[in-house]
Amino acid sequence: MSASKKIGDIEVTAISDGVLAAPLDVVLGMEKSEAERLAGKKDAVNISVNAFLLKLNGKWALVDTGSGNTMGPTLGKLPDNLRASGVPPEKIETIFLTHLHPDHSNGLVDDAGQAVYPNAEVILHETEAGFWLDRDEASGANERIRRNIAKAAVTTAPYRKRMRTVRDGEVVPGVSAVPLAGHTPGHTGWLIQSGRDGLLIWGDVVHLARIQIPRPNTGLVYDVDPQAACATRARMFDRVSADKLMVGGMHLDFPGFGHIVRQGSGYAFEADA
Repeated sequence: MSASKKIGDIEVTAISDGVLAAPLDVVLGMEKSEAERLAGKKDAVNISVNAFLLKLNGKWALVDTGSGNTMGPTLGKLPDNLRASGVPPEKIETIFLTHLHPDHSNGLVDDAGQAVYPNAEVILHETEAGFWLDRDEASGANERIRRNIAKAAVTTAPYRKRMRTVRDGEVVPGVSAVPLAGHTPGHTGWLIQSGRDGLLIWGDVVHLARIQIPRPNTGLVYDVDPQAACATRARMFDRVSADKLMVGGMHLDFPGFGHIVRQGSGYAFEADA
């Protein structure tokens, strides 16, 4: 599946990696009955896992790489969907990672640990690299972090000689790194700008839209720092609604494009057709 937008001279195409079943017991600080009421589901909700293909000055770039074959048969569809869109993985020259969680970066490698994107430079925030890479997994504060440290070592291994870490601000013409710390320490949004148009690809600012958009102070067990993640979400909701800036979300319903708008004392999401 794919769907495209023009952001000035930059073409942005949402590409599906598949669907993930997220259990509602990952929600923090909320009674499960209330989470189920907001989600309109019991126990689990299916959420999209999206990546975004960019055409920058005639060259192809990708924001995030999905989960590969590591998270079940409903995911790992990105390479085939890229091919169906006419852009096989070999044509990707740049990969911008929002962060190094498995459903965003495990798709960097195949089952044998070889690069799926053999011609791509990988770009990620220096804080994200510092937290997950080149450290003993035993140093992780909990089992989830330790597991992800170990996996990040495998998924980034073929790219280490063509990996570039960056700070905040413009990284290549038209693409800037926006710090969105909390979900992970170096969680990064990628702001796409061309002419008067803009799109913030915000990674995991929102996982469970029906819960976290009306209740932005709701953290998840996936967050390395739930309190900071909630603060970042509130700050970004305020910014993108005030600026009328389109967002692209990895876990917003496919294709994930839309606007956060104020609704009474809270917020709502208006999907962009």
